[in-house]
Amino acid sequence: MESYFRIISYGKPFYGQGMLASIFLLIYTLSNTISLVAIIPFLEILFSQNAFPQPEEALIWYNASSLKAHGYFHLGEAIQNYGPRQMLLYFSIFLTSSILIKNISKYLSSYFMAPFEQGIMQELRNHIFKHLMIQDLSFFTSRKKGDLINVILSDVNVVREAIIGTLLALFREPITMVIFILTLLFISWKLTLFTLLVLPLTALVIARIRTPLRRKTKEGQKALGKLVALIDEQLGGIKIIKTFQKESFAVDSFEKENQNYTDFQIGIRRQSELASPLTEVLSILVICAVIYFAGTLILEENSGLKRSEFLGFIAVFSQFISPIKVFANAMTKVQRAIAAFERITGLLDHQPQIANREQTIPLANFSDQISFENLNFAYKETLVLQDINFTLKKGESLALVGPSGSGKSTLAHLMARFYDPQAGAIFLDGHDIRNYEIEELRSLIGMVDQEGILFHSSVKENIAFGVQNPNMNLVMEAAKNAYAHEFIMELPEAYDTLIGDRGIQLSGGQRQRLSIARALLRNPEILILDEATSNLDTQSEKEVQHALSNLLKDRTSIIIAHRLSTIVHANKIIVLKQGKIVEQGTHQELLAMGGLYQELYQVQTT
Repeated sequence: MESYFRIISYGKPFYGQGMLASIFLLIYTLSNTISLVAIIPFLEILFSQNAFPQPEEALIWYNASSLKAHGYFHLGEAIQNYGPRQMLLYFSIFLTSSILIKNISKYLSSYFMAPFEQGIMQELRNHIFKHLMIQDLSFFTSRKKGDLINVILSDVNVVREAIIGTLLALFREPITMVIFILTLLFISWKLTLFTLLVLPLTALVIARIRTPLRRKTKEGQKALGKLVALIDEQLGGIKIIKTFQKESFAVDSFEKENQNYTDFQIGIRRQSELASPLTEVLSILVICAVIYFAGTLILEENSGLKRSEFLGFIAVFSQFISPIKVFANAMTKVQRAIAAFERITGLLDHQPQIANREQTIPLANFSDQISFENLNFAYKETLVLQDINFTLKKGESLALVGPSGSGKSTLAHLMARFYDPQAGAIFLDGHDIRNYEIEELRSLIGMVDQEGILFHSSVKENIAFGVQNPNMNLVMEAAKNAYAHEFIMELPEAYDTLIGDRGIQLSGGQRQRLSIARALLRNPEILILDEATSNLDTQSEKEVQHALSNLLKDRTSIIIAHRLSTIVHANKIIVLKQGKIVEQGTHQELLAMGGLYQELYQVQTT
């Protein structure tokens, strides 16, 4: 239950509504019990022909026999004074009022419980997404996006169903059972003790059903995660699937995972549905045993159990079975929720590897230089960068070139501290960048990568990403400098046009130019261009290169490019091969060396 209470802890902002729900819940339980117990005096009025004798001893409030004796005596007096017909009217009004209060209280309890339950889910979703946003890139590269989506949507939905379906029951039913037990003890302690000896058999059988259910649910959630991941992967690669005519292979893969998930769901459904009918059958057996034992007590002259009390006992006990049944079903759902919540907590308990140090130094701006010193970096066991040493002065442009997989993008990602090196360090103005606040460091950096990632919103919102109420003149100026203004104005609603998921309604070159405009509007002190012109046609590339040449003037920049013609004017060019710097210098100096750079340049220009 520790996981369950951890879920409930997310409802702290809504504990006021939860308290009100609990108060009305208590009123509901009490009024429900009173309306059932009122059957006993009601029956006495109808069937009793004799007055009840006056008790010889004074009333003792904590003694059930004394309370019953005095209660029956005063009931007999009332019948003699007002008559049976009038007393029936009074009890009918009393019973109706109890039932009315019971149902009003039940509604008000649910009314105030709703924001408490929904608030828990809201806080949980917020907490999960916020936790994902602070994770470093290595976290996302080691997990499938479909699995993360499954946790946020499916697992949280399982928890939601269990919370909404059981939270009220788990609080209400135990209180109801306690009150019912006290009432039953008041009516007949012998009959109640007999009942309590028989009932644990029901609980034992239900517990045997719930134990494997939790394990099956956990396995079922894993199967769903695989299914979601497969759907995301197949839809994302639909062009490749169609190009290679692998539609049937994709369908077969989906049907296999779907069948696996379906099998788990069938097992879970069968297991969970078994609890309700089995509980009902066992309850009937218990009731039959209770009726038999009660009959033997009534037949005994000195048992102290009246026929009217027995009927009242049966009325209360029949209602006592219901909360047991509801509580058992609720616990079954809780087991499913806990299995899902364990996946959620596994995500929430993962701490980011890239985090601010306890002691940091302020970073107002960039004023001197960036230095990479003896830097080594590896993805798990694979060494990607080795012995990297170079310096970049403020206002200079640095180009990184080399074959694919040589570590160019990784070097830029280390500058933005998406990863931390295993050895060596990056110094900004003489300080290790790990000594700065991550937020302050990245506020100096703008990045345009080769994917040109955009969001399902308007052109304006994509260019001014994260800016509240952006200045439209500045947005248009950034678009013009990125040579995007012309095609934007040709769109149906110009800057207010929705561009679809990941900008699917735009061409690759258009998406890239919007990404460049976004970086221009940010006006960063350090600009990282990771294949920023890779998706542009020849004409667009010339236009954007002209804009970038003005933009990069007097701005510190790191440019990653396969097209060497785009970086010939860089202040320094570093050539990487298998994670090591093999050459560095200006364009002319590198050509004069006659090494790898000259070889790459000649391949592209001949």
